[in-house]
Amino acid sequence: MSRFGETTFRYIMRKSGRKPTCCQCAKCQSQCHTPCLGTPEDIVKLIEAGYKDRLSPIEWAVGMITGVCSKPVYMIQANVENGYCTFFHEGKCELHDKGLKPTEGKLSHHSIKIDNFNPKKSLSWLIAKEWLDENSVYIGKIIRYMQE
Repeated sequence: MSRFGETTFRYIMRKSGRKPTCCQCAKCQSQCHTPCLGTPEDIVKLIEAGYKDRLSPIEWAVGMITGVCSKPVYMIQANVENGYCTFFHEGKCELHDKGLKPTEGKLSHHSIKIDNFNPKKSLSWLIAKEWLDENSVYIGKIIRYMQE
């Protein structure tokens, strides 16, 4: 729980104005060329479910381009394999039915376009901000898990 008893997922939903969705159209599937971002909590769940070998450290620099931050945000996210997210197979995310899909994937939809994009309310920025909390119990767990 965080932010006055609100879960991180609910907080990101409220701040972004997005609701969970499950569209499998070609536009949504094309988003899977880039793995959806997960919060530290999402990544801990993936590691604990046995997917550590499909995750890697990244530097998220999109925030610098969109003007929401001045330096890259360091995080752990899903790998890219054969031009797609490691979890994308035959038009579907293998994590969806397991309840392990990262936050960005749960809330993203093909209706997000440049003309209705607000960087400060974007899913990716709201998720990236969660990685800036150096006191997060989840980040501590991730560091320990990744060193094992």
